[in-house]
Amino acid sequence: MTNWKKYILAAVIVAAAVFAFNRNLYRSVPSDFRDAPRDTFAVDSLKNSTPPGGAGETSIPEAPNAPQAYAGENDSPVVPPNNASEEDGISPKWYGADSNRARMKFTTYVLSNNYSGESIEEILTEKITSQIVDLQLKHMFGAFKTQPDFKNNPGIPSGTYKVKLLGAERVSGTPYIKIRYSYDDLVVFSKNLFRGGNQSLSFVLPKDPLRIYKKGHISGTNRNHCTDKHHNHHSDFWYFWDPYQEGCPITDTDLVTVQAELQPISSTLNTYPEYRQLRDGNLMQVTFLIGVNENFNYNDAGTNNFRDAFVSLQKAGFKAILDKPRHKMLSLRNAKYTTHLNIYLVKSDTVEFAQLAVNGLENSDIFLYNGHSGLGSYLDPKKLAEAVGKETLSLPTRKYQILYFNGCSTYAYYNVPFFELKRTPDDPNGTKKLDIITTGIASMFLTGAEVDVSFLTSIATDQRPSWQTIINRIHKAEGDYSALTHVNGDEDNPTTP
Repeated sequence: MTNWKKYILAAVIVAAAVFAFNRNLYRSVPSDFRDAPRDTFAVDSLKNSTPPGGAGETSIPEAPNAPQAYAGENDSPVVPPNNASEEDGISPKWYGADSNRARMKFTTYVLSNNYSGESIEEILTEKITSQIVDLQLKHMFGAFKTQPDFKNNPGIPSGTYKVKLLGAERVSGTPYIKIRYSYDDLVVFSKNLFRGGNQSLSFVLPKDPLRIYKKGHISGTNRNHCTDKHHNHHSDFWYFWDPYQEGCPITDTDLVTVQAELQPISSTLNTYPEYRQLRDGNLMQVTFLIGVNENFNYNDAGTNNFRDAFVSLQKAGFKAILDKPRHKMLSLRNAKYTTHLNIYLVKSDTVEFAQLAVNGLENSDIFLYNGHSGLGSYLDPKKLAEAVGKETLSLPTRKYQILYFNGCSTYAYYNVPFFELKRTPDDPNGTKKLDIITTGIASMFLTGAEVDVSFLTSIATDQRPSWQTIINRIHKAEGDYSALTHVNGDEDNPTTP
């Protein structure tokens, strides 16, 4: 071989090695850390909107979920639907291989100077007060990932916590009002956090959540030094902020330390999906949506998952009956029934995605989504309905379904809202005809196909394993990239297949 051919061959080998390394490195980044979508599903433009304002922005970003339940100073606490606790008479048990559910309570305060002349009584009843409290609490998403006690023991709050406003007072010598409140929630944390009988935790939140973003800027620079360097916008600061990272100018005077009580909740044991109800006659319908990471390019992380899942499912026995670039259809026949599986590759912030999601959620026996969660926006039931021109999303209340939301932090976004859509007078919690798998923290594109196939081959091939076995298999498929995946709603399921 001549020297110039050797040089070309060596260059090709090096280029291929670099490409493979970068591809896998990129795929191993948590999905929501790659694009940090905003809180708004922009139906008209089909793009994520960017709220106006900059470092000094003081408007309150829209929360990704519905407003929380609030009670005034003299009212009894308001319990939001399905935010169950054992003392409420509803079991909040579920199963996670490496995660634990717990009831978390604390009392703290928030500061605000967004009032002009209102009395204390008026402040406690104003909508802006609850919005400011909600904004402060949203910063728990970042706190439970980045603060020292949680880097190896991450967790997440739910999307339906209970808050009771306890009182308000003016802070002498300042324009601020100090608003005190209590918090009650069912949270998810790594099981490691509970070793040694841990019954409490400590973390910090911004005292003034409207102005904490500006505090992260250093004079003469144009970026925030207290958040992810790639996502410097105020609208997602709550998700990425880290007041302890090197170079962050936020100080202790900007923060309030929260001491929270934890009551770990025991897990379910030996529960099974409602296999006998998980199909219409002899046909099981499965909708599987895979969201691209950025685009439809061949080496996009989502596109890789789409391709890999299709190949792996065929190796598991599924037969391909449709093979289009962005739509695959597979079938698997056993002695009792046939499984039809439709896989779509889509961009998750489009009307096409909303149409496919609504159709799958309303009609399929099993619905699986793998992709960006959009910080709660992409599969929000109200936003999906709006995107397709419907008044509401309607899940079939007489049909048993399984939903798996394999995106980042889906426990906080997509758990309770979908159980609410299944409620009936005979099933006030919506759990009898629905089980939901969600994640506690970021999920990875790198393991997406393996995780999804592990789930589908367990649930849709008449193996009939328990929920505990299914979740353990998913956890094994996640490898070193655990998303604290768990099943919700199985507390009233059968104990035999």
